[in-house]
Amino acid sequence: MNRAVPLMVTWMLASVATLGMNDGVASADSAVPPADAVASATKSIAPTTDPVLLPVPASTDSWAIGGGGVRLRVHEYGHSGDPTVMLVHGYMSTARAWDQVVARLATDYHVVTYDTRGNGESDHPPGQQDYALPVLAGDIAAVIDATAAGQQVHLVGWDWGAAEGWEAAATTEIATKLLDFTAVSGLNLDLWGRWIRRTVNDPADVPAVLDQAARSAYIALWDVPVVTDLLWDSGITGAMMDGFIQFEGAPPPHVPPVDGLASLNRYRANVFARLSAPTYNRLMVPDIHVIYGSRDPYIGAAVQTRAIEGTADHLAFTEIDSGHWSPITDPQQLTAAIVAGFGPEPGRNP
Repeated sequence: MNRAVPLMVTWMLASVATLGMNDGVASADSAVPPADAVASATKSIAPTTDPVLLPVPASTDSWAIGGGGVRLRVHEYGHSGDPTVMLVHGYMSTARAWDQVVARLATDYHVVTYDTRGNGESDHPPGQQDYALPVLAGDIAAVIDATAAGQQVHLVGWDWGAAEGWEAAATTEIATKLLDFTAVSGLNLDLWGRWIRRTVNDPADVPAVLDQAARSAYIALWDVPVVTDLLWDSGITGAMMDGFIQFEGAPPPHVPPVDGLASLNRYRANVFARLSAPTYNRLMVPDIHVIYGSRDPYIGAAVQTRAIEGTADHLAFTEIDSGHWSPITDPQQLTAAIVAGFGPEPGRNP
């Protein structure tokens, strides 16, 4: 029997089952402040009515070479002498998902976006391990090296781009390339796994852990290779996902099956592996900013705040009045939150 079949039944019980697992770092994880401490450190960005779509500035397009020789399609905007902001997109999208954020940033920043491997114009390697988090973080480093002229960058990741950014922020040799890291509506799989285990000593978090398990129940579907692949090839999955996304207020992305299938390897290579055996409990980038949407149906506030507390020198949390697709549905509000979280920039006057 394929190992994925029981996942459909057991996923909702996985969070409870892992409570009794001992990963040997309970003392490091036990220093998380209570929930009210998280709330006191959280700020909100007032909702705005976004203006008409802004014109996206012209880009300079090039290629960067990621791990395994994978070609990554890169777009640069603004002036190369300005501080660099790198934006990493998520699942069911390409670099174009950031267009309206780019339009708001490019007057003051050198903005870099790219199609992550398995999406858009970038190469689509076939292997599951071609999408393991260390490989994806290596792609971030490759694009930084190709575009930032040796300078540190502000890294911003959304959805799976945030997951890839978390890995970069936890990897010493990549973290040195970053001024700070901003995660937008994206899970840190390792810290999520450790948060589940912490509920042994802090059962008050059990409802939040179970709530996130329910929000993430769809992930079990992505681990069923034959069925999921057929549904993508038939167009059924793409149409269903378009409907869910359109319901949230974003235009349907019409992701081609080749992109949807390739990027499923992100889930298959990483989610259950990292939840069951987290690899770190500390981030190497001192300045971390988490932006989460108050109406995000997939990722709750607790896993983006409680799970992250105590893992970096400086943590900031910002709630915005948005759903999951904020780069597209609420670019004005999101851009304001991103810029507000930036730390000092070498060479720029305050």
